[in-house]
Amino acid sequence: MTDLIGNKDSRMRAGRALTKALSVILCIVLIAGVVSLSGCNILNNITSGLSVSQKPLSEAELARLMTNAIISESNVADCYASIPASQLNELSYSMFSEYCSILRKCSQKHGTADSFKILNESEKHDYFQAINSKNEEYRTIDYYGNMDVVELCYSKDRAPGASPVRFVIAKHGANCSVPKDYIVDSMLAYYYVNHYFEMIDDLNVDGLEAIIKSAYNTDIYLNSVIHAKADYIADYYRLKVKTSTSDYELKLFSPTHISYVIPEVFSSDGNSINSKTVDLRLKNNGDYMLEDHIPASVKEVRFCKEDGGRLRMGSTYTLSEIKKILGAPKLSTTTSNMVIIVYDGATIRLDAEISEDGKWSTGRLTSILLRENKGYSFNEDLYVGMNISELLLVYPMFDECGYTGSFKNGDGEFVLSFKFDDYGNVSSIELGESVS
Repeated sequence: MTDLIGNKDSRMRAGRALTKALSVILCIVLIAGVVSLSGCNILNNITSGLSVSQKPLSEAELARLMTNAIISESNVADCYASIPASQLNELSYSMFSEYCSILRKCSQKHGTADSFKILNESEKHDYFQAINSKNEEYRTIDYYGNMDVVELCYSKDRAPGASPVRFVIAKHGANCSVPKDYIVDSMLAYYYVNHYFEMIDDLNVDGLEAIIKSAYNTDIYLNSVIHAKADYIADYYRLKVKTSTSDYELKLFSPTHISYVIPEVFSSDGNSINSKTVDLRLKNNGDYMLEDHIPASVKEVRFCKEDGGRLRMGSTYTLSEIKKILGAPKLSTTTSNMVIIVYDGATIRLDAEISEDGKWSTGRLTSILLRENKGYSFNEDLYVGMNISELLLVYPMFDECGYTGSFKNGDGEFVLSFKFDDYGNVSSIELGESVS
């Protein structure tokens, strides 16, 4: 009986132990499920709970925590948890971490930061002036209220000429906090301009068109024109930009102004390598404006007659040769060193040696003016009477450079320029030698 009773007790103890074990396992499973579903929320709730009893940080203490979070990714969680909820302004951990990550990449060019400084009023004013635009349609930095600027310092700076790494702290009288709106808007601007670069890298012309479309909202910018612009931009970066996207240098990082420098870009003629700047501005209405100057590329332009006649800029011609190509002119006259030949709708100028009696043998073609559409054109697709939209399909970036471009053909450099009537139609086209 004792043994039976003992066996029964053992079974009861084993059952109770099994029940406890199952209960523990169930709790672990439930906790794991909650963590897997809301890991970030748990982190936020824990840090929020820890922050309740924390005393407000001084500006120097807050600057130190943010500096440490920028220095090393391993510091981010502890630094975030050490900031009282009242001074985080509901800024999420993920946004705080990503913001620090971007500044960390900029900082690593200098080395390891070992201190920081808070800019004085004069330095802060100069910094904000560099961010702001004189154009009143763009938002200024004072939209985000009173702020101090903190700059990271390096005892061994590997890149003293590179842009300083700076962040801001919001000021509310004697109190300070993490500037949530400033950081969130900075990240949105950063994502926007980097999405632009990604579309270019991927040669995604449709995606690029969607990004730049908001900047072109007048009637001349047909969908086909904007698509042509996007295609041109993608080709320009593919052919001219030597630097990979990961090596673009972030010079300004703020909600109202992002500025990148692309270190190595081939010049238009391919003979030199320069840098270029790409800026993103935030308008007062919340729209973004990309400022990326893409030079207009013009291949050699020739004067054409509708029956197939051609003249090449910089080449030499006799009067009989010109008559054979274009027909008899309405007028031919000379000055001290120039021949002027007038046709119906076009005027041609050649540099030549003129004798005392006004005669000349050969002249070098230096200028052609198209005044009317009388069967003459440049390259057969540029003519008087075409509208701006048609022109932009040929030269997508001409609106960015005053409807002027130039080319070299071995016999000189020549400038192509357009004038328009009140209806946006081409009223004249001039092609002439560049005067340096």
